[in-house]
Amino acid sequence: MKQLHVEASTYCNARCPLCPRSLYGYKVEGVYPEMHLTKDKLQVALDKFPELEYVYFNGHLGDPMMNPNIADLVEMTKCNTDMTTNGSLGTQKSWERIAKHNVGVRFSIDGLEDTNHLYRQDLQWSKIMERVKWFIGAGGRAIWKYITFKHNIHQVEQAEELSKQMGFKEFIIENHGRNYGPALDRQGNISHWLLPADGSMEPGNYDVPAGIKRYKETHQNFTPEDKVYDIQCEHLLMEDVYINAKGEITPCCYHGYDMPGRPVVKLEDHDKLMATWKTKKCNPVCAMTCGQEWRTYEA
Repeated sequence: MKQLHVEASTYCNARCPLCPRSLYGYKVEGVYPEMHLTKDKLQVALDKFPELEYVYFNGHLGDPMMNPNIADLVEMTKCNTDMTTNGSLGTQKSWERIAKHNVGVRFSIDGLEDTNHLYRQDLQWSKIMERVKWFIGAGGRAIWKYITFKHNIHQVEQAEELSKQMGFKEFIIENHGRNYGPALDRQGNISHWLLPADGSMEPGNYDVPAGIKRYKETHQNFTPEDKVYDIQCEHLLMEDVYINAKGEITPCCYHGYDMPGRPVVKLEDHDKLMATWKTKKCNPVCAMTCGQEWRTYEA
């Protein structure tokens, strides 16, 4: 393996409505485990794959900065390393250590002070800006990742200009169809709708109790199809493997949490995973692959 995708934590302080760890921002209890990846487990993975050229701290359910030992984890890597975070967590010392290890950090910031919280719910703008300054001030390589919506598309140019002023190296615009739909508050009520910038979707009717029921059934009583499909697995071609917070490995983050039928194995059994994976046969339990449109500038 040449690349390792790492889930440092399944905890997150945000309630992004279209994140699979919640239902449109409403937490359904008992669906996902909550834990941090330990240094011992990461070390096993690094020892198992000594030929690694790239390590990416992102995960599927949580924010890497939720792990209190995140600076220790990134300092264990001996190759190119990146991380994605909502940017609202971590001490100044942690950010300085991460910067000095030459980790590229993608800050997921979807708007400005008056709009970022509409998708990145429960986050404080001032804390994000403070940590960005700590990181860039310590020499860190920062990237601003911006998902467009109807409510923030008018702020793209202003956000891009702010990113240049602050010292970001890149500004990336993403357009994910999976990020549209209702946003629920902590009680499970619809607070607002997240709509595409192109006007191709309007607010609709959504039955919250029925949605919660389906969500639980999907995750707790999931039964994979018997059929398998010939695939050209992108992660196999890239020689990329994923380690979840439990210390288990799987082809990608979409297989990285508990559902029957997902190809998840313990690190010591990784040869079994590779034997199955290389058949290029896939059971359709994969959530999706991400389509995106972006533009970047070089600072």
